[in-house]
Order: sequence, then structure tokens, then C-alpha cells
Amino acid sequence: MADTFVPMEPTAYVTRRNLAGAKELPDAPADFENAQRGLLATPPYRALPSLDGEEAVWHFHAFDFHTPDTPADADSPVAAALRRQGLLALPSGLFRVADGLYQVRGFDLANLTVVTGPRALLVIDPLGSYETARAALALYRSTTGDTRPVRAVVHTQSGVDHFGGVRGLFTGSRAGLPAGPPADLAVYAPDGFLADAVLRQVTEGARQARLVDYAYGTRLGIGPLALAGSDLGRTVSTGRPDFLAPTDTVGGPLSAPTPRAHWPAWTGIPWQEGLYAVEAAGVRMVLRPAGGHASPAELNLYLPAHRAVYLAGAGLLGAPGPARAELLDATAAAFGTPAEVGLGAYGHPVWGAPYVSAWLAAHRAAAGTLPDAGAVAPLLAAPGHLDTPSRTVREVWARLTGTALGAARPAVTARAQLAAADGAHRDGTERYGSEQDGARRAVDAAQRAYDGGGGGGGGGGGGGAVPDYARAVLLLDPVVGACAIPSAVPAPVERRARALQSAALTQLGYLAAHGRLRNALLTAARDVLGPGAVAPRFAATVHDLAVCADPLAI
Repeated sequence: MADTFVPMEPTAYVTRRNLAGAKELPDAPADFENAQRGLLATPPYRALPSLDGEEAVWHFHAFDFHTPDTPADADSPVAAALRRQGLLALPSGLFRVADGLYQVRGFDLANLTVVTGPRALLVIDPLGSYETARAALALYRSTTGDTRPVRAVVHTQSGVDHFGGVRGLFTGSRAGLPAGPPADLAVYAPDGFLADAVLRQVTEGARQARLVDYAYGTRLGIGPLALAGSDLGRTVSTGRPDFLAPTDTVGGPLSAPTPRAHWPAWTGIPWQEGLYAVEAAGVRMVLRPAGGHASPAELNLYLPAHRAVYLAGAGLLGAPGPARAELLDATAAAFGTPAEVGLGAYGHPVWGAPYVSAWLAAHRAAAGTLPDAGAVAPLLAAPGHLDTPSRTVREVWARLTGTALGAARPAVTARAQLAAADGAHRDGTERYGSEQDGARRAVDAAQRAYDGGGGGGGGGGGGGAVPDYARAVLLLDPVVGACAIPSAVPAPVERRARALQSAALTQLGYLAAHGRLRNALLTAARDVLGPGAVAPRFAATVHDLAVCADPLAI
């Protein structure tokens, strides 16, 4: 099928639900004050070009439809909580967090953090692509006049948005070409960083790319009817990701933490088992390995000179879970009492000891709580059929929540399900083509669910009807699944089923309060009409990772 995808407007029911959600948002003006605090400069350009100059890899103003001037009671295809996140992410730019501590936000999914040393710079989490990291550091340099070289890098997590821009920190002798890092560059990463990066980008590369594509809406376009945000940030950049192998591993059997007898006074905190007191680029920091949740390679850190605690965040497809909650408890126990600044790879900082404590507690609570999927929950609870777009939505949500997902049903199962729905064994004999009649019945039932039980009104929840979009998608799943078998579903029924499931997925996307779930639903709505190819973006990264993992194999 190759029907042209045209974004549809939200139904009356969706707009009512989203308006009701706006009234439930917290009144927390301090969040917006913190998000704007310390802004020094905004980018002097609207977009960043790729290395070959043929396309833009990042757009700075594409999300400006999130505007404070929008009335709170305005109709919107974006859930109120997601609209609020979009407002908090404005604007992009360089922010001063404290003396000698800066963040560049809004240049990629993650933040780039710069810590100044006496003669060099330390960079934490250098974004996801060469182009965005280069531009972020250039904004820092042009604004502050700081020409000190980067001599140390910390990758706090094994997701590509934490390491893919590392070579962009070093300008080449020829414009646009990555340069080799200095010989004395220190690269800190948690134990298991390389193994996990290889697993995600090489071993599971194709599947991981598809899940990231769905979660971050990389083919949707940007706008209220498309990509509106991605929880952690706006979305992932589409530039060139690179990789440098760590020089120093934190945690694991080959790297011993700092012993009590050698614990330095400059940390300002008591010694605890498992902490690493290190100095890099003249910057003193305390590192704490925090692996064990969705990404087994992670570390949090404390900057004594700034009394700042830094959290890595859950990452691209990170999930809550008991292990993550326990590790955040340990981080709070080690760094929480003296900390007066809280910042991280995502979001904006907080200032003041009480607010840092509340911020750590909120992260801990989120790590121990599965997110609520709302109206989409019934859809996500079903295993679905193999290779259908709705199945990929379920896989994305399973990754984001750390929950188990049942094995996908094959197309033959879908065909049998449709046959059973029409009474395939009437009179003791199997009736040829009964699955086709079952498909028609399934589409009719799905239409009634979409219309709110009204039976063909097409109002999608207008006039007080209460539609069940999740049920509509579920009823259509076996129809779409059976389409993989030639002649199992008549062409007119297939077209109708795909169009209706696309519409139901779209409305569920507009209702979703979680950005990555919304993106997955809207991408599925597009793909159910005509599956789109996910372009591989990590060729250079895969090569670098493979070389580091097994140099003799290349």
C-alpha cells in the first residue's frame, strides 16, 4: 500500500481531553525561571548544515509553535503536559550555571556541559553528532572568549547522544573535517560503556535504529500535528556521530575506586565505597558508577568546586526500574547533602540545597514508577502481530518502561483469527475465504469503536460520543497482520483497514502525554499506510566501535 500520508486534525473528543488536561498542570513558575536562568547567548543561525552542506541536521526555531502566547484554553493536538515540556525547552543557547560551569542546551537531544579548568576545559556529554557538538562549543567560545583547549571528556552514558559529537570538539585544519583529538586527551566512561555501545549500535543496530526512529519521530516533520517533543529534549540530531574509545574506565573489576586512606579533602564529602575522586583538565570531580538499569553503563558525578551534582539520565530508550532507583538513592546519599546545584544530561538545572534535594527525590520517584500510558494502555498491553507498525509502538513502550512484551503473532495467526471471527467451521467444514469476511467484520467493528459506538457517523467523538481508539487499533491488528499473506484480505478492505487504523493511531498520538509514545504512534500512523525505510545513520560510529571492540577483526 502506498497511500499518501496527510496529517489529520484532532477529533472533538481529543481536543476536549487535551483541554481538560491543561487544567491539571502544576502551577510551578520556578520551573520556567530556572529554564531561562543564566542565558548568555542564543545561536545566530536558524539551522545547522550537515558536513557536506546538503541538508540541515538541526533546526533551532522549528519548535517555536510552543509559545507562551498560546492561550491555556486553546484547542491543541498536543497533550498539555507535552506542551509544557516544549515551553520549558525554549530557547536554545549557552547558559551560565555557576562560575566556570556552563551548559549549551537545545542543540541536540542532550545537553553539552563545559567545566573550566586552569588551563583547559572538561566537556561532559558532547551531544549526539559532530555538527551539533562543534556548533555548541563554538557558541561557548565566541560568547566567553575562552580559547582553552578541551583536554578531558566524560561520557556519562552509553547512548549515542552522550558520545556521538566527541570529535566535533576538535576543529580540523580543513573546514568541515573532523580532527584527531590531542594525544593527552582523557576520556572517562563507565564500565561496560564500550560493550553496551557495541551491542546497541552494531549487534542490535538495525532494530535499535528503528526503535529510535519511532521514539524520536525522525521522519515525522516538526509541528503540532507531528513531532512536538521527546520527553528528554526535542529530538535527536541527524548529523554525523563519531566515537572515541575511553582512556579511563570507571567501575568494574579493572578499575578500583578511591580507597579511604587516599580520599582527598578537596572533595568536601565523606568517603564512601565505590566513589572515584579524579582530576582531569585541572577539574576535580567525584564519579559514581550507576549502571544496572536500561543502559548498564552509566555514571553520575559531583563537582566540588561548584557544589554541583550531575545526573546522566535514562538515555535514548532508558527505563525505570528498581536498580535505577537504588543507584539514585546511592547518588543522593553521596552527593545530595552538600549539593547546591543540580544539573544533568537533560532538562534544566535547579539551584539551592532544598530544591536540589527535591529534584533528586523526583528523579528517584520517576525511576521507581512506571509511566501511565492513559488512553493508549489497552493497546500496549497486547502483543500484536509481527512486523506491523503497531507492534513497533509496543516495542518502543516496552523499552521505555522496562516491561516484558509477549512474542509477536505471525501473519498466519492473524489470518486464522479473522477466519475464527467469521465462524470458519460452520456446518463442520471450513469455508473458503472466511477470513475475508472476518476482515470486513473487524473493520466494521473498528469503525464503530472509532466513532464511539455510533455506527458510521464518522464524527470521531463529536456530539458527546466517547470513542475507543485503542480498541479500534486492536480490532484492526489482525487485518493488517494478515495483509502480509497474498489474497488473505481483499484490496478494498485492506485500504479501509489501513486508513482507519492510521486515523486511530493518530488520535491516540494526540492524546499521549509522553513525547516518545506520541512520536511512536504518529510514526506508526504513517507507516501503516506505506512503510517507510529507516536510513542508517551510524556507519562511521559502527566502524569505530567495531575497531575498538576487536582491532584484529578489521
